[in-house]
Amino acid sequence: QRPNDPTTQRPNDPTSPEREAHNITQHHAKTTIQQPSKINNHTALTTTTTLTLALTLALTRGCSNQRSHSSTQHHHIGSSTQHHHIGSTQHHHIGSNNNMQSNIKPLKVLLRKNMRKKLRSMSPETLKAESQKVAKELFETKEYQSARALCVFVSMPKGEIDTTAILQQIFKDGKRCFVPRCISKSDMVMLEAKSMEDIDHFPKSNWMIPEPPLDQGRATALECQELDMVVVPGLAFDDQNRRCGQGAGFYDRFFQKLEASRKKAELGMPKLVGICLPCQVVDQVPTDDYDYVLDNVVTFCDHQRD
Repeated sequence: QRPNDPTTQRPNDPTSPEREAHNITQHHAKTTIQQPSKINNHTALTTTTTLTLALTLALTRGCSNQRSHSSTQHHHIGSSTQHHHIGSTQHHHIGSNNNMQSNIKPLKVLLRKNMRKKLRSMSPETLKAESQKVAKELFETKEYQSARALCVFVSMPKGEIDTTAILQQIFKDGKRCFVPRCISKSDMVMLEAKSMEDIDHFPKSNWMIPEPPLDQGRATALECQELDMVVVPGLAFDDQNRRCGQGAGFYDRFFQKLEASRKKAELGMPKLVGICLPCQVVDQVPTDDYDYVLDNVVTFCDHQRD
C-alpha cells in the first residue's frame, strides 16, 4: 500500500519527484553490498542532508515500494551473489556523535510513522501471503539450515510480518526455539517454547502477543550454547543490514546481554537475521551509536513493485 501522492507532475517527467525517487532507488538496488563496517563521524555527518531527502521522498510518497530487486537473482536485500547471506559476521554499533543524534531522532520518528501506516493498511490476506513468501526464503538460507537453536519473535495480531509459518517449521525441523518475554518497558528475556501448542497456551501481553510464563523454569537463550540464530523484527531495513525497530530498544539491549554472555562462555555471536516484507525496505535507515548492524536481512522479490 502506498500513501496518496499529492503531486500533479507526470511520472515520466525527469524533473518530477517520482522520477527522482525512482532514480535513487534504482541506484541503490544495483549497488553490490559490501561487508558492513563502522561508519565514522565524518561519514555520518555528511550523509545527514541526503538521508533527509531520501527519507522524505521514500516515505511520504511510498517510493520505497518501487525499490527494484530485479538486478539480482536472489531475494535478499542488496545481494548480488548466489548465496542467501548478506553482511558481516562481525557485530558492532554504528558510530555517531551528539550532533548527529539530534538529527537522527526526527528521521526515525518519521520512518516509524510511515511504516506503521503502511503495514496497518495491508489486508490480512496480503500480509499472510507475503509473510509466507519471506518464510520460504528464510528456510533456504545457510543460517537457518545450520541452526540448532533459534530466537524467533511471535507476531502482533496485525501490522507486522507473520512468523507463524516460521515457528511451525522450526518445531517440524526439530530445532530448539526461544521466544520473547517482556520483563519491563524496555527489557526482555528469551524463553524456550516446546511446540505451537505450547505457544498457543501462553498468556497474552498488552500487545496481544503470546508470551511464555516466567515461573515455569524454562530454559533461556542466554544459557543455550546451541543458539545459532536470532530472527529479528523491525519496521524498516536497508541494504547495509541496518534496522529501525519499534523504538523501545528491546532487541539492542538483548543483543548487548547476548554478546556479553557469549563472550564469557568463549562463544561467537549467533547470526542476527532480520526478516521483512518488500515494502519495509528503504534506501537508508537512520541509526544511533547503540544500534546493531545485522548479519543478514531476508525478504522476497516482489516483481509487481519493480
